[in-house]
Amino acid sequence: MNYSTANITALIIGAILAFAILLMVRRDHLHGPYAIWWIAVALLAIILSIFPKIVNQTAQYAGISYPPTLILVLAVSFILLKMLSQDIHRTLQEKKIRRLTQKMAILEKALKDKELIDKDV
Repeated sequence: MNYSTANITALIIGAILAFAILLMVRRDHLHGPYAIWWIAVALLAIILSIFPKIVNQTAQYAGISYPPTLILVLAVSFILLKMLSQDIHRTLQEKKIRRLTQKMAILEKALKDKELIDKDV
């Protein structure tokens, strides 16, 4: 099979990305569930660089006349999905933080009230 410079570049980028993600997970800089997205991106880049005909055949099947357009559309779609999942996760964390702050305020008030009662006795 004859690989173009673009295929070799995509293969190198995918391999470097996969290595970097695994290194960040190992050093505890990136949490496992987040790493899954990035490993999937790296593997997809590697697979598509090794088998470029996949993109051509998929684009032809989807009715897209210029196959690189398919890659861009899929990339933008995955970025939007990633952003949505991050926003959902951040919203859940903000709810948890708000509840923990409220519970902490209640406990601090109860502790302060108990200290005032103990001083009066």
